[in-house]
Amino acid sequence: MNEKYQITFSTIVKATQGDEIAMQEVIRLYHTYMVKLSMDEGVIDNELYERLVRKLMLAVVKFKIDYVGR
Repeated sequence: MNEKYQITFSTIVKATQGDEIAMQEVIRLYHTYMVKLSMDEGVIDNELYERLVRKLMLAVVKFKIDYVGR
């Protein structure tokens, strides 16, 4: 997998706890996909893009991680 498309487990945990920088990493991971979903006749629908970002952020914060380390 291309390294620029990877984030660490600790980044995911921090994002679920509301860390802004970690959340930005998660958003950066999905940015290209959200832009593609936001395209309408070759033009980015900024309102739709922003809605997708907000939905992603909400999903990340609601995500529960039940992990017990070794």
